[in-house]
Amino acid sequence: MRQILIALATISLLTGPVSAQTKSRPVPGFGGYSEITDPFEKPDANLRYKIVFDVAQAARTPSTVHQGLERVARMVNLLSHYGVTLRPGDIVVTLHGPAARTTLTEKAFSAKFDGEANPNAELIRQLTMAGVSVRLCGQSMVVMGVTREELNPDVRVDVSAITTIGTLQMRGYSVIQD
Repeated sequence: MRQILIALATISLLTGPVSAQTKSRPVPGFGGYSEITDPFEKPDANLRYKIVFDVAQAARTPSTVHQGLERVARMVNLLSHYGVTLRPGDIVVTLHGPAARTTLTEKAFSAKFDGEANPNAELIRQLTMAGVSVRLCGQSMVVMGVTREELNPDVRVDVSAITTIGTLQMRGYSVIQD
């Protein structure tokens, strides 16, 4: 019996790190990261992470996934990798200015941008499924001349990015900017 317990303990010790490394990512296909051996600072599973990403820059390459949304996915995946449990809405991304175009439906994006496909639609869907609240600045929506029917159904509209960021900061969220 003692030998069985020792064997089980050994297997548990050997497979623990492997299972942590192979754990599925909340945002699969996006937000890749590299494993860092013995980091000085890493996510703390005992903290509650409340973060708002302020995404305003245009995509570096219009036909690829927006780098700001990719960064949000990386954060969600890294936090999960290190055992941080996120609650729905703990991570918020507010899109405004040139970044607002990422929030359009496939049809609206194609109509406004010469038949291009929206490379961000799947990532926004996955972020939302992972509990991220994706928001659009209402002021940017008006300036772009976009209707709610043209928006990705996973995107919520706020009065403005500046009021959302200010309000969330007062509620204890940290801000990460483009």
